[in-house]
Amino acid sequence: MATYEDLEFTEVEVAETVAAQMATESATAPEAIGAAMGKTFAKLEAFMQDQGLCPAGPPRTIYTGYSAEGIQFTVALPIAEAPATAPTEGEDGYVGTLGGTKTMRFVHRGPYPNLMATYGRITEYLTAKGLLQSEADWVKYMPMWEEYVNDPEDTPEAELLTYIYLPVV
Repeated sequence: MATYEDLEFTEVEVAETVAAQMATESATAPEAIGAAMGKTFAKLEAFMQDQGLCPAGPPRTIYTGYSAEGIQFTVALPIAEAPATAPTEGEDGYVGTLGGTKTMRFVHRGPYPNLMATYGRITEYLTAKGLLQSEADWVKYMPMWEEYVNDPEDTPEAELLTYIYLPVV
C-alpha cells in the first residue's frame, strides 16, 4: 500500500504566468468536479479561439475555495502574452496573470479519478510534518492547483502525469 513516504515531492519556484482563465464551481464529489472541469475547459478553449489566443503551457485547475457545500476553482491555460484587447475580467473568460510563488510540488501518476488517493497521501505527509492539524487547515494552502502535464486525448491513463502545487506557507 502506498504511503506519504512514497510521494514524489520537491519545492519549486513557480514563475508568474499570463493565462486565459474561467472561474466555476461544483459539488464536491469527484465525478461532479470532473464534469465541471470538462465543461469549463471546453468553454475556455472556445473563448481562446474567439480571442485568437494559443496555449503556451499545460492547463491548470486552481482551487480557490472548498466547503462541504461545494468547491470553487478556476481553469487556466497559459498563453505567451496578454493581447491588448482580451477581456481582463468576466464570467465568459478573461486574461490575467497567475502570480509566481514558492511551492511544494507533488506528483500524481495515473488516471485522474485516482487523484483523491494522492491527496490523501499529501494530507498524511502534511500532518506528519506538522503542517496540517485538521482538514480545516487546507484553507491556508489556497489557492493551490493541479497542472496536467500530458494530454489525456493521446496519453494512456496509466501514463498521465499531474503536478499538484501547494504554496509554501
